Amino acid sequence: MTLSWPASFRGWSGGQNPPVWLRFRSSTWLIGLTVGVGAFTDGFLYGIVVPVLPFSLRDRSGVSEEHVQFWSSVLLMTFGITMTISAPIAGWVGDRTSRRFSFLLGLTSAFLSTLLFIFARAPSALVVARAFQGLSAGVIYTAGLALIADSVSPDKIGSWMGFVLSGMNVGGFVSPLLGGIVYARSGYYAVFSMALAVIAFDLILQISMIEKGTAAKWFKEDTHEPPSLDVNANQREDERTETRGHSSSPDSSPTGVGKQASKQPLMDPHESSPLLHRKTKSSTSWFAKKFPIMAILLGSPRLRAAVYGCFTHTTLVSAFDATLPLFVERTFGWDSAGAGLIFLALSSPSILGTLFGVLSDRYGTRRVSLSGFALTTLCLALSGLVMHDSMGDKVLLCVLLTFIGIGLNLMLAPLAADMFYEVELLAEQNSDRFGKVGAYAQAYSLFDAALGFATVVGPGWTGLIYEQTNWLITAMTLALFCGLGSVQVYRFTGRPKKMKSVASDESRANEA
Repeated sequence: MTLSWPASFRGWSGGQNPPVWLRFRSSTWLIGLTVGVGAFTDGFLYGIVVPVLPFSLRDRSGVSEEHVQFWSSVLLMTFGITMTISAPIAGWVGDRTSRRFSFLLGLTSAFLSTLLFIFARAPSALVVARAFQGLSAGVIYTAGLALIADSVSPDKIGSWMGFVLSGMNVGGFVSPLLGGIVYARSGYYAVFSMALAVIAFDLILQISMIEKGTAAKWFKEDTHEPPSLDVNANQREDERTETRGHSSSPDSSPTGVGKQASKQPLMDPHESSPLLHRKTKSSTSWFAKKFPIMAILLGSPRLRAAVYGCFTHTTLVSAFDATLPLFVERTFGWDSAGAGLIFLALSSPSILGTLFGVLSDRYGTRRVSLSGFALTTLCLALSGLVMHDSMGDKVLLCVLLTFIGIGLNLMLAPLAADMFYEVELLAEQNSDRFGKVGAYAQAYSLFDAALGFATVVGPGWTGLIYEQTNWLITAMTLALFCGLGSVQVYRFTGRPKKMKSVASDESRANEA
């Protein structure tokens, strides 16, 4: 009798026989669900210790009260540093190996981290555990977002990015809530037993999933048509190959300019010449010679603006992780359960992440993202008015945190989608460098590194401001930071509203 598990691994390694349930396991919705759950798992593991650490460091690790804030900040910053370092490495590897292989490596690191949290007591050992969590995040987000870019059509990229990143936001915001409540009611071990259960569910999905590129070789031998979105993924590669063929000949179109003219709408509107000409300045540098694809990506103002916007978003999120539990404890006298419950106001809008992605697909990335920046900036400034232990201030804080959660979710998915559009354009203009696989993993490693660096800056910066001043100054500083972050997004982010019309114009020019 043949077992189904070996078939799963044959699908991963490229065996001769197709795995069982191939269409189901390579379907776009299962791939998206797997990536979304992976993002949720990572956000969950990151945030579950936020309300627990201030209490467990004192009660379980024997840290004195005056050193609790120091070790809490060190543990939060360790995650970000490791994530920042590992993300570019994961991107380079991810564009050369299976996305699924990278996923499993990230999940293994998350599992080791959780075991260390369960058995370790010394603060130095907890730092190692947190480093494994950062390594996991650097791999999972990079591979996951690249896998989404590989698997879905361009007109749906915003909605799928919204779904995946809502998983990250839900995990990051709900986990402090659950962690605080479970720790207060059932203790330390129950918190990380819950984390192991989440990892186990994620493992089942990752083993079950088959990448569309891996499944394509079996579909080619099948008489039936592959899933529709796999056709779109293959069509994008066919169009890219066709672009290379036409760009090699100046007479490929009646006008003599071929596709370059039709590609003008995809340029950054603030550029006076195509993005292709930007690479000549840095083409002789050492970095450009060693890492040509990364040099091209970093040379794009549109990509840098999206990365900086993501950095702004996650700096604000991590700032709340570091300061909000302390604020509600000192102002309202709440314990770890109350500190966890307040994050419910921030996390609840995350369930609308897919909707925000759909809005991005329909109305454009810049418009939706800027609306999130504006809403977040306003509500951050108003949150500084919460100063007293009164019912009115508690209600006001919850309402403002809810609107801040909406604004934060409006920011991220459009920026991730805009990175996809820019990488598509850069791949067409630099097909000799990007090759068949493209550079999605390396592009999203920049996204991931920005998120990791933000988790270093956010807790350290805002924690210092809050300890040295007060909540009003902290809130106004965050509002100013958010407002400044929107400037680059306004200047460079955005794409044409009708990409399909561009593609149709290209087709007509080629047919002529």
